[in-house]
Amino acid sequence: MNVPTTIGRIIYWVALVAILAFLIVPAVLVVVLSFSNDAGIAFPPATWGVNNYRTLISTPSWGDAALLSLGLAMAAAVISTIVAVPGAFALDRTRLSRFSALPFLGILPLLIPQAAYAVGLYLVMAKTGLLGSFWGLAAAHVAVCFPFVFVIARSGLARLNPDLELVAMTLGATRVQAWGGITLRLLVPAMLSGVLFAFLTSFDEAVFSSFLSGPGLVTLPKAIFDSVRLGVDPVITAIATTLMVFTAILMGIASILRRKDTSS
Repeated sequence: MNVPTTIGRIIYWVALVAILAFLIVPAVLVVVLSFSNDAGIAFPPATWGVNNYRTLISTPSWGDAALLSLGLAMAAAVISTIVAVPGAFALDRTRLSRFSALPFLGILPLLIPQAAYAVGLYLVMAKTGLLGSFWGLAAAHVAVCFPFVFVIARSGLARLNPDLELVAMTLGATRVQAWGGITLRLLVPAMLSGVLFAFLTSFDEAVFSSFLSGPGLVTLPKAIFDSVRLGVDPVITAIATTLMVFTAILMGIASILRRKDTSS
């Protein structure tokens, strides 16, 4: 028996289990605590039930915040896709592909610290009258959602053979018809995957919501942070559990779409 190899494997598995426990145990505790009927958050709960979920459903402020986050996420995902997909086509299927620095601009919002970006947007929106408005906040969300759709769309385009477009054009189709009838149709799984990632990014975004939203524009992440700052409300555990389930479902759908896109 090779002792150094055995010791190395033991260290590897211990480290792996420790990392997984660090990542998973907090989420499991939140799920367990969401079924507590205690007035505060304590583990283990003294009483069990679904009072936190009843409070979540019956409190209008939480429902309004969730609806606002859903609306912002859908708007940001759709606008990001409308902008990112043509941009990906332009950089991969036109002469703009010669400029290697342009794709870097597409992911630039991810490289700038979000708090610094929010301060800059605050100054711009204060001058343009968009501060504290739905569409101003949606535009800020688009800035951080766009790179995900852009990168996924370009990745999908890279796997599609340009010769398919050339064949269509030799048969009489214009370039735009070849893009729309062949390439865009084959790119649908990647586009849907990008939309889901953009939706989740916008839905979970809290920094821009804190800097750029007004008193009547409270998203769900901002409502959670405000609640924690003013006092730990047990209903937060129910919200967190619901969000984890919702996010897991969407990520599963995105994974299926990505797998379909890869195999096509």
